[in-house]
Amino acid sequence: MLGGRDVRKQIVAYLNERHKKLTRINNDPTRIYTDEASQCTRLSYYERVDPINSNSVELFQFLLTHGMRHSFENVESEYKTDNLTLVLTADTILEKELVVRMQITDSLPSSPKPQDLLYINACLYAFDKAEGILIYVRGDGKTSEFLVAKSAKMFEELIRRARVLSTLLKEKRVPIVEPSESCMTCKYYGRCYMMERKETSFSIESLFGKSKDESA
Repeated sequence: MLGGRDVRKQIVAYLNERHKKLTRINNDPTRIYTDEASQCTRLSYYERVDPINSNSVELFQFLLTHGMRHSFENVESEYKTDNLTLVLTADTILEKELVVRMQITDSLPSSPKPQDLLYINACLYAFDKAEGILIYVRGDGKTSEFLVAKSAKMFEELIRRARVLSTLLKEKRVPIVEPSESCMTCKYYGRCYMMERKETSFSIESLFGKSKDESA
């Protein structure tokens, strides 16, 4: 608190307003952004249909990533298939051959994240390139790079996911839960996993038929 005002609350409210202005508003279920198709389908659905505000950590992460990408060329493209349009953006294309996608991260991964692989692979098809490079950037400036080759199987999977999201948006049906580690930090966790914390007499010892006195 500062002078009777909750400054932190005001800052988060301001960041949420900036987030809304920078986030692409899309009400057309036939136009799917690649990041929507590559991440959890339920997350993408809620972000369109019934969004809730992000916390300060998520907001700063978004603004840092947006600021970094804004400094690049941001080459946008569309891939059309039947009645579906996939929208995507490459950070840049080096020497007209190599698609580049950068990600800000807390820790450098030992292998590319599946979501990022699906995204950059889609870029290779949209821009008709054979290879791309994923670059993970940590806060201290250290990086980790991965060369990615074109994969028809991965692209088919992304298109399938985009079709599923498009259909569910049209029918206003909530997607099934896709359990993963990212659920633990997702702002929609409570909508997917309803839990009530209660006191219980359960103990590890009871699993082995021992009382607490016997195990002492």
